[in-house]
Amino acid sequence: MEQWTDGGERRADVHVTLDGGAHLALEAQRELITDELWQARHRDYAANGIRDVWFMRPNTRIPHVLFAEGTPAWTLYQRDEAAEARLGEPHSRADWQWWNKDLRLFSPHHPPCPGDPVICERFPLRDLGLDPSGVTFPPAMVERLEKEAARVRQAADQAKRQHQQRQLGQQREAALHPPRRPWRPSPLPPVQPVPRPTNGELVCQACHRPLAESLAPYGRHILC
Repeated sequence: MEQWTDGGERRADVHVTLDGGAHLALEAQRELITDELWQARHRDYAANGIRDVWFMRPNTRIPHVLFAEGTPAWTLYQRDEAAEARLGEPHSRADWQWWNKDLRLFSPHHPPCPGDPVICERFPLRDLGLDPSGVTFPPAMVERLEKEAARVRQAADQAKRQHQQRQLGQQREAALHPPRRPWRPSPLPPVQPVPRPTNGELVCQACHRPLAESLAPYGRHILC
């Protein structure tokens, strides 16, 4: 049943009020919608305290702006009385200290992140439910996702412990074998000035020692 929001900004295709007082707007979108138009609708619903859920017809591309806003999107197969969810594939664990990030992203996650490769899961409409966050999966799917998430948490805890053990080992190694200071040459002693001869003979302009006649044009010793 179509119903307008309190401010009259939007009219949902189906407006649902749950027992706890939460409001859902179920939108059936037949054609591709622009990012700007979708964001305007989404923000109007959010301003009215309504969670919007979007159903797209088959072969209609789902705008990635939905996923950027953390909004689930479903494909509705009306003839089959089924709906298809898109889950993001688990992110790579190659990132530095992945265990400190959002662990939800390292197992199949719904909705996917923008640009994620997706996993499509189709369910009969009768097996889906509604709660304040939107459409809920069947119990078997919920259990499967929880098991995947539990395995990721276990792997994250193990990776974190291994990292801490490596750090502790490095600290112990550094304590047992402190790094050697790099060799640096000792500074040379200052050059003591040599008194100038007073007998008029040639002297070096640098060290003031006697200078050979052949070096008179240069005014200093070769090494000076």
